[in-house]
Amino acid sequence: MADQNVSRAGIASTTVKATLAASLRLWTSPFKGARGAPNYYKDVIFSMMRVQLASLNTAQERYINGTSTPVYLKYCEDHGLTPQSVTIGENSNGGGGVEAHWLGDPEAEKVILWFHGGGYVMPLTPAHFIYLSSIAESLNSSSEKQTAVLFLAYDLAPESTYPTQLRQAVQTLQYLVETTGRAPSSITLGGDSAGASLTLGVLSHVAHPHPEIDALQLPTKLHAALLISPWASFNTHTPAFERNAQKDCFDRRALNRWSSAYLGSDAPFAGDFYNEPVLAPAEWWEGTAEVVDEVLIWAGENEVLLDSIEELARRFEKGFGGKGGRVNTVITPKAAHTEMILELLVGYKGDSGTGSAGVVSEWARAKL
Repeated sequence: MADQNVSRAGIASTTVKATLAASLRLWTSPFKGARGAPNYYKDVIFSMMRVQLASLNTAQERYINGTSTPVYLKYCEDHGLTPQSVTIGENSNGGGGVEAHWLGDPEAEKVILWFHGGGYVMPLTPAHFIYLSSIAESLNSSSEKQTAVLFLAYDLAPESTYPTQLRQAVQTLQYLVETTGRAPSSITLGGDSAGASLTLGVLSHVAHPHPEIDALQLPTKLHAALLISPWASFNTHTPAFERNAQKDCFDRRALNRWSSAYLGSDAPFAGDFYNEPVLAPAEWWEGTAEVVDEVLIWAGENEVLLDSIEELARRFEKGFGGKGGRVNTVITPKAAHTEMILELLVGYKGDSGTGSAGVVSEWARAKL
């Protein structure tokens, strides 16, 4: 109870700070010029989010957000859906494994395996379910082959550190191929932010097995991979962190805390090719051309992560593309980090004008 009281006191203090930041932005936003978010609503909301995410610690974030499975169960209850979950593998202590949750028919011919963002410390959100449901519904309306989405509720940091999440992601892909008997060509991997980096980690592992994780050999290539705003680098001192400081929903303070929680270390740049994909040279990605057919890398022009995403895209296009892999990189003007999911999270009912959601939907309809 004492820990809860401390957490609540810190949360209350952060709420006051965030509210004050938003109140101030209400008055100053009209004078921001090109420095802030592209519209008044986002500019105010993002200023509040930056303060909140920077001020909370990981214990407070967990207290507020919980873990992924209860979010999924509540989403199903609110939308009249029957929860359909599966437990995969075993944890490090030999006990029950990680949970994954279905939206759609688990017997569907095609599957999108989704790894969610949140800095590896925050769970799935209702916005993830809404967004991926919309993609699946769009695909199902135009194809006889039905698509379902499987969300991995990977263990969160700091309780579980790298490479736990990568191991669980690999096990989930292995489950789809070996247990359900699906052809890899019927599977699309995808993720947003940390989840997009995790997607790249899985592709890397299949091509170059991680020394601490059992190798996974696929009989054929995966159909595609969708990378939304990949958290490609733990470096928080690139020019975009200054250029887009008032345009995005978080800043280096939150990212530094999350990467330390994930890596289990305060040491900077403690990443490797699997968890910090921008470090991998172009030659590393040549092997992934034998793992997946098609890749979309999406980013927003207003992201603080933009520099690392563009550098990742250059290396990936040279290596993966150079070996015949098909890759499309799209940078959407005026869009923030994971814009299409973020808009749902902050209350937008439709596209706010950047066209981010449409870009990915059109790619999905054409490629998936």
